[in-house]
Amino acid sequence: MGSVSNEGNRTVAITRMALAALAVLVAIGCGDGGVGREGDVVGGPCEAGGCAGGSTCLVDTMFPGGTCTVECETQADCPGGTVCVQEGGGTCLLACDAADDCREGYGCIEKSTMPEGSALVCIR
Repeated sequence: MGSVSNEGNRTVAITRMALAALAVLVAIGCGDGGVGREGDVVGGPCEAGGCAGGSTCLVDTMFPGGTCTVECETQADCPGGTVCVQEGGGTCLLACDAADDCREGYGCIEKSTMPEGSALVCIR
């Protein structure tokens, strides 16, 4: 009877680990979705209404080809790999270390963050 209980506990533990791994994969997404130079949540090119997951498409001279973004008040509102900057009253933009991290036509420029500070983001 003790071996059945241990085996059952082991099965439950393995199932929980598998479900946790699946949740991580779903959160990360696949393909062009999510965050990045081609992301459909933050960072990718867009036209009005072309972003996913409640994101907004910003189209103006600072965002050639448009960019998907999420509104924010603090960094906690932004997905990983993005920064909450003061542009537009609070916008999550793709974080960068160099212009090569950004889409063509964008630079890696220091901007003021919400509620204070600064960070490098992809913007024109």
